Amino acid sequence: MEFFGKRVNKGEKVAFKQEVASYPNSDHISVTVRACVGVRDGPRLAMLGVQHGDEYSGMEIINRVMDAVNPSDLSGVLITVPVSNILAFNSAERITPPGIGYENLNMNRVWPGNHKGLLMERIVAQLWDHVVKGSDAVLDLHEGGRAFMARYLHARGTEETDRIVGDRVQKLYTWFGQGVPVLGGVRTASHMMGSLSVQAGLEGVPCLGPELGGGGRLWEELVQVGVQGVMNIMIAYGMVQGEPVGQGLPQHVAQESTWPKTKQGGVMYNGCELGDVVEAGAVLGELRDVGGKILEKVKAPYRSVIFDTRFTPTVYPGDWTFHCGRLT
Repeated sequence: MEFFGKRVNKGEKVAFKQEVASYPNSDHISVTVRACVGVRDGPRLAMLGVQHGDEYSGMEIINRVMDAVNPSDLSGVLITVPVSNILAFNSAERITPPGIGYENLNMNRVWPGNHKGLLMERIVAQLWDHVVKGSDAVLDLHEGGRAFMARYLHARGTEETDRIVGDRVQKLYTWFGQGVPVLGGVRTASHMMGSLSVQAGLEGVPCLGPELGGGGRLWEELVQVGVQGVMNIMIAYGMVQGEPVGQGLPQHVAQESTWPKTKQGGVMYNGCELGDVVEAGAVLGELRDVGGKILEKVKAPYRSVIFDTRFTPTVYPGDWTFHCGRLT
């Protein structure tokens, strides 16, 4: 196998820095690539972490999986990038910070990239060519960032991607298991057409997006859920031997979701937890002023499973509060 022009033989596990662009002083902008080629043929699984620079769980999940995998026990190929957006990561920002490149682009809005485009488009184009294309499945690892806590699986696509890879995406989230709820269904918002999940699906590659963690730090329990979910998928693919964990737990699947918005600024006091199932009209949180006065109550728009909760309590008018997946 070749990755970015580097040959990796059967039975080898490697890690290397790969230049993907350069700074104005000609220093390299590089990402770390970790790959493992098993001694036996099998599927190729790609994993990308930290498309958004303040989301750290994906990096840790990938590294733990790669540390644990022995190529002599592996059937198939693992190709991973623990930190995909090194520019956002180094500044602890969700997206490429202002001042770097002509536009501070969101990496997960410009797939499959453009080798002749802007800085982030060029970086994405290389990851697309050498990591995503040719894979049998992609795990695009995310979380809630600094402002939110998340625990769900993003499996949403378009009508076209659902037709091409929908059944395989469903297998991925079922294999991941552990009772982690799922956001499925179809969305055609134009600003999401450049997401990795949509573009990979159009290429015929199923993509699952675990959303695990947040608050600008690593949470051991959620990292473990991610590692086990990846291992469950690898077991189901026949890449490694073992018994999957958490396959019999109920897994809520919502076909749509929404975020109730605040009418004014204030401090949010959470009244729900990740994974809670709440009825329509249930109070999810209270918005108070700095003197403790209740300004408004945020309520569930319908019977919901809670995908995200607020971590940073200060909000402005119209801010996202709680991510509600609609249940029938």
